[in-house]
Amino acid sequence: MPDKSLTDQEIRELRKRLRARRLFLDLTYQELAEKTGMSKSTLQRYETGGIKNLPYSKIPILAEALGVSTSYFTDLDQDYTSPNILKTNSFNVADRSDLIERARKFEEEAIARITPALIQHGYTVEKQPHGSLGDIVAVKGKEVWHIDFKFTSDLEKHPVGTGRTYQEFLFRLGRLAVYQGKVTKYSILTNMRVIGQQMIERYNPRHLDIELSVIYLTHDGYEELFFQK
Repeated sequence: MPDKSLTDQEIRELRKRLRARRLFLDLTYQELAEKTGMSKSTLQRYETGGIKNLPYSKIPILAEALGVSTSYFTDLDQDYTSPNILKTNSFNVADRSDLIERARKFEEEAIARITPALIQHGYTVEKQPHGSLGDIVAVKGKEVWHIDFKFTSDLEKHPVGTGRTYQEFLFRLGRLAVYQGKVTKYSILTNMRVIGQQMIERYNPRHLDIELSVIYLTHDGYEELFFQK
């Protein structure tokens, strides 16, 4: 892909992605400079907008250093929590189709089951388009609670700390860190309680000053596991 001029919106998105990924890998500009061979000041200017366009020749270098595919920096209209942006082994077509269908069914079930429980607790609930911060947003007074759904299949054998699930989790939190809208609470609703427990044990969201939790569905509603700061 040759260098091309980006729109202002694409430039803002690229900067957000660079900052989000760097923060949640806990990399300073100096540490990223050492991994890429670029100068600390250049990296800072890429991220803050001091340099308007990121040359395409630099994208593979940054992608390798940050553990993502080049699509993370080139497919700027795609939700960057999407699994195919991560540097993981891909499923075959049949497996991927099955996974997508199971994830869709989980999302439908999750909405059907958690919405009445939230309404019972006094929230108004609104479904969001894919790629938004939160698949649903629950509002009660001044509280704006964004809830993302995360389906984990039995095809994903890796533990949270090393596999696809953990990488997607970091991408979601990276998006949260640079979100400009109102959010007072953020949760990931997972279909597997063990995934939530592993997330809680693995990650300390020190960059975020909002309430953060993992939710799993129960027979009579939902239960939350809260991250400790």
